[in-house]
Amino acid sequence: GPTLTNRMTGVGNTLKRHYETSLLEYELAHDDVDGECCLLCHSSAAGDWVNCGVCDEWAHFGCDRRQGLGAFKDYAKTDGLEYVCPHCSISNFKKKPHKTVNGY
Repeated sequence: GPTLTNRMTGVGNTLKRHYETSLLEYELAHDDVDGECCLLCHSSAAGDWVNCGVCDEWAHFGCDRRQGLGAFKDYAKTDGLEYVCPHCSISNFKKKPHKTVNGY
């Protein structure tokens, strides 16, 4: 009957909520265990690390598959390009639409 369905839905929600809480606790407890972890693959494996100039999070350059990023060395130089992660690029893009006036 309907009671069984309700009971099952309730269990599903409880499990989901528990999982989300545990995951958050895990992330808080294991924050910076061995340094930064990549905001894209969430691993702290060695690689070409870049630091987002907006949110200050770290990413493996190789995990960012966007077109037109250039090469890692363009960001690694002292006076190189500023890296902006995909998440910040999306929110920045929404906030500041590209102006096409005056050719900019």
